[in-house]
Amino acid sequence: MGRPSLILAALAADAAPGFTFRSYRRVETNPDMDQLQLWDQDGASYQLLIPATPAGESEVAIELQALKIIEPHQEILGIETPRLIGQSMDSDGTGALLLTLLGGETTDLAKYAPGLFSRSIGEVLARIHNLSPEIIRDAGLLEYDSAAILRHKVAEIDSIAQTGRVPAALLSRWEAATEDIGLFRFHPTVIHGNVSQDTVMVSSQKVNGLSGWSSLKVGDPAEDLRWLTGGALRTTLEDTILNYRAARETADENISQRAQLYSELELGSWLVYCIENKDEKEISQAEDMIAELRNQLESGNLRSLRASSFAGIASLGVAAVPHDDASSVEEDQDLETQELTQQPDEGLAEILEADFIEDADPETKNEEELF
Repeated sequence: MGRPSLILAALAADAAPGFTFRSYRRVETNPDMDQLQLWDQDGASYQLLIPATPAGESEVAIELQALKIIEPHQEILGIETPRLIGQSMDSDGTGALLLTLLGGETTDLAKYAPGLFSRSIGEVLARIHNLSPEIIRDAGLLEYDSAAILRHKVAEIDSIAQTGRVPAALLSRWEAATEDIGLFRFHPTVIHGNVSQDTVMVSSQKVNGLSGWSSLKVGDPAEDLRWLTGGALRTTLEDTILNYRAARETADENISQRAQLYSELELGSWLVYCIENKDEKEISQAEDMIAELRNQLESGNLRSLRASSFAGIASLGVAAVPHDDASSVEEDQDLETQELTQQPDEGLAEILEADFIEDADPETKNEEELF
């Protein structure tokens, strides 16, 4: 059930001495977090966050750290980000954050045609990805190179396949993509890591704010395009990519294909999650989404996942990453943690990194997986 709303309101008042809150509303969107939205006498809005689980504790800690990292770059990004008002602590010693709540509306991708929204979201994401990775390294946040990301995706596909509920055609499509080494040649960048309907705020169809920074890290910029790829009109997505590339000339040629892959895998991973939680209603909904994805594949309506460059990479004789190695899964059921503890094959790492991928300093890599 979580903490009572009155307790949360009291924590907010303790975090902001001198503030008078006239109303509040509980938010139930994150099972790892107790959340309360509040409004003061002037109508300004705020949000209280306090962990409800150990995972929530990590999320709050990284959110606080990430906001401190991003704040000096707010003018460059050209958007609002949540601002820390104060902190408090409950009777058990669990810390709570009181943040400003961003103005504007949550996004409905289905209603945005090419124009102001696609231009603004493309430019905002490009500005984030153009930030120096050193701001993440200096803070000790997570950093993943392309080989680690590829291994994580292979493990994700293995987990999805083990459900036995995903058509072979989709699994083959995803496996072929991860075997196309050229697809994963990119420079890791600073990424938001949680771009979604809940974190992107718009005003008059222009992106004016971005919240939910607890997944800030160095990783694949395609992750920040996953939500748009899965939900935006095709013309709107294409316009977004055009504006993104115009603002970030160093973007790799295959970022759109990887975003498409990640968007499809998200549906499969959602099915895995529903099965683990034994929620029959959500399992049925997830299976319906997988069936729709299969129909799109059969009708030829899915974007190709083939790399648009480095077509000759297969001739180099690099061994494909195996998808049927069940032993590694059995050794560690937490595939996400397993992915970071494994070392990349020397041949794979050499192909991915030589003359293209900048090696990350091993001392800066955090061994905790938070994909």
